[in-house]
Amino acid sequence: MWTFASKSRLAASAWASLALWLAGAAAFYWIQTRLRLVGGDPSLSKSIWLAYAVLVWIVLPALIVADPRLSPAWRRPFALLLVLMLARGPVELWMLYVSLNWSPWYGIGQDLVCAVVLALFGWRLWATKAPRSSLQRTILMHLAVTTFMFGPEIYFAWYMQAHFNTTGADAIYFVPDDPAYAVVLNVTTAMVVFLTVYLPVFLMRWLHGASERDRQIAI
Repeated sequence: MWTFASKSRLAASAWASLALWLAGAAAFYWIQTRLRLVGGDPSLSKSIWLAYAVLVWIVLPALIVADPRLSPAWRRPFALLLVLMLARGPVELWMLYVSLNWSPWYGIGQDLVCAVVLALFGWRLWATKAPRSSLQRTILMHLAVTTFMFGPEIYFAWYMQAHFNTTGADAIYFVPDDPAYAVVLNVTTAMVVFLTVYLPVFLMRWLHGASERDRQIAI
């Protein structure tokens, strides 16, 4: 697997990627709410959740896979997640915006596969008896959060199939900001608040963390 030449290059690439991600998330929200594309008008909390999902399931895995401080065993689950998401993305986008035949059950199936795969990798890494560096503990924690996020996403997809039509020109893909959907919106908001607190902590611990090899060199 390809890696950055140094931790400083990893950090610079990470901050640049975050800037692009933020710009892309803002552009999506503006386009979807102002141009009224198929899928409906998403609530702000749903838009933020979708942005965080892209960050945690695509952007961060691409960066973690290229972290030169991590051995292949610690990068492998994120590499596999990245492959699954990059394979899923074009198919799902085509179903959402071209063929207009997306089903929440498709998303639920994909989410279950990703969650099971990551949970198995996480269990193997957790069960390893060798001492872990602070960086490895941070990555293991992030792998757990990454896996956990598929739980709410499965619930959201289930809610969509139970309350909205998701096919055809009148399809709804995003829960609107309406008191009638207060339960799912409150769950979404809770997840957004959690991730808003968690992600800056993770980024600082990850980007500025030292592996055991780094500490040995410093000593």
